[in-house]
Amino acid sequence: MGTATTEKRRKVTVKQIIDKKTRNESIVAIGVYDSPMAAIADEIGFDMLINGNAGPMSLLGHKTPMTVRFEEQLILTQAVSRVTKYGMVVGHMPYMSYHYSTEDAVRNAARLIAEGGADAVKCEGNKHTAKTVAEIVRAGIPVMGHMGMQASRKLEQSGYGFKGRTAQEAAKIVEDTRAFLDAGAFAFIIEYVPNEITQYLARTMPVPIISVGGGPSPDGIYLISGDAVGYSAFPKPKHEGSFVDVRPLIQQGLQQYKDEVLSHRYPYAEYTQHMTPQEHDKFLQLVENSAA
Repeated sequence: MGTATTEKRRKVTVKQIIDKKTRNESIVAIGVYDSPMAAIADEIGFDMLINGNAGPMSLLGHKTPMTVRFEEQLILTQAVSRVTKYGMVVGHMPYMSYHYSTEDAVRNAARLIAEGGADAVKCEGNKHTAKTVAEIVRAGIPVMGHMGMQASRKLEQSGYGFKGRTAQEAAKIVEDTRAFLDAGAFAFIIEYVPNEITQYLARTMPVPIISVGGGPSPDGIYLISGDAVGYSAFPKPKHEGSFVDVRPLIQQGLQQYKDEVLSHRYPYAEYTQHMTPQEHDKFLQLVENSAA
């Protein structure tokens, strides 16, 4: 009679992510930005825990990723990596953290790894940015590309919204993705594009193409945790999925707390600590004597 065995979980690596595409296995990635959510996600068993630019927006109230400081992104990456044992932690490189110079780009990417605890960094950009990406990769830092709708390039892209509706725009996305691939990117997030682009890239690229708002991808799907559970400072994007809404539960709990404080029901008597009568008498004698 055989004995049941449970496969031991291991830390997800770049090689394992690439191998999943080879084996036609879907990668499931989730955007997480704080320790509680990261701990839950890692326990469930997501392949990638991505600390994207939506973190400082949904948690810190930035209306645009253009105002996010590198230090804020670094702190949120640390919060995720401290509790993550198995999933690959990917730290996003925020606006202007890799555009001034190659030296600046490598230094900031290295900080996300060495100080932030990330296993890889994520960069938006185009064929011109690919030169900098190549230098980050050359420094031994794994880079994940982000194509399609790019939050930190909204001015260049004429705002947010679907990208690649026309054949010319779609061809440019493919061109930029190929440039990042040549620079050494090991995987890509493709965001808010027609599914035809997602499918083409997944079919022609040797590395995983992970879709967020780009329709189905045979390689994998990415979703922001705040959008999945309704926990964000801003409304959920129309192109995201939603599986539960925790906001009413939070509102219910906070409202009950407020009501019970005002009605003097909280704090509860059973959780209130008291001194012994003897110690209380001694306490009163001490304070009354000192006040005399």
